[in-house]
Amino acid sequence: MQVDSHMHVNFNHFALNDLVRYLDSNRIDCCWLLTWEEAHPGKWPYQHLPVEDVFDAYSKYPSRIIPMYAPDPAIDDAAVKLESWYVKGIRGCGELKSTLNWDSPNVRALLAAAAKLGVPVVFHMEEARSISTPRSSAIYDRLVCAGIQLAARTYPLKNRLERLTFPGYMLDFASLERALNDFRQLNFVAHGLMFWKHISADAPLRRESLPTGPVAGEGLIWRLLREHPNLYADISGSSGLNALARDPGNAKVFLSTFADKILYGTDNVLANQRGFLDSLGLSSRTYSRVYGENARSLISTPPH
Repeated sequence: MQVDSHMHVNFNHFALNDLVRYLDSNRIDCCWLLTWEEAHPGKWPYQHLPVEDVFDAYSKYPSRIIPMYAPDPAIDDAAVKLESWYVKGIRGCGELKSTLNWDSPNVRALLAAAAKLGVPVVFHMEEARSISTPRSSAIYDRLVCAGIQLAARTYPLKNRLERLTFPGYMLDFASLERALNDFRQLNFVAHGLMFWKHISADAPLRRESLPTGPVAGEGLIWRLLREHPNLYADISGSSGLNALARDPGNAKVFLSTFADKILYGTDNVLANQRGFLDSLGLSSRTYSRVYGENARSLISTPPH
């Protein structure tokens, strides 16, 4: 069985019909379908991907969809919400994208609930950074509120940029490792720009989110994957693909070393990941594990 372990519905031009068509055309048996929930999103890019849409897809294609849900841990009843949706059929907690730290009591309460239910947690790591976002000037806002029609020459008032700090998601590695140790019965599936950047030892010296060029020795994630039996990673999105494709020779060693820890996925980014992986000439066992067996091993028995 082949599994895409990281997909969304109604995201990146993937309506439900497009999603099923993708699975069929790529001979993928099923996918993990993930949410994105932030109760109080900031001005950074965010698209609400509700659990209701995931569950609707699951109800229509129960043999093709593995439904997952990560309630925002900033909400005090997040653990209760996860348990409630588990009873309905949710099989995992994902995609967890929170500005809270792993040491947050709310995050730890959600992890405890996932551990009790026996479901994996798919999480996204992304570094904090300064970003620019459009901002209406105070003058423009006052004129609009007064009902004054503005000429085209006033548009620059509206299009000024505001600098703000994106706080990052699921920071940092030290607190992640504490969570891995404290919840050893819970399986974690890592994903995202910050995680995959650290495939290379020079990651702390690189400012880019998607570094290019050869991998400069084993980065932090090699140690984490070796030392923590409950840590896995999916290669989805631009981040996972970039980490491998930047150095195919290193990718072959990495995937062979962690054949039992890596999950195939796309995150709605179709960039010939399969073609690249197949070009590496990995063992048949490694391909079987990455393309589906690892994902299947992490899913609990459905609730009755």
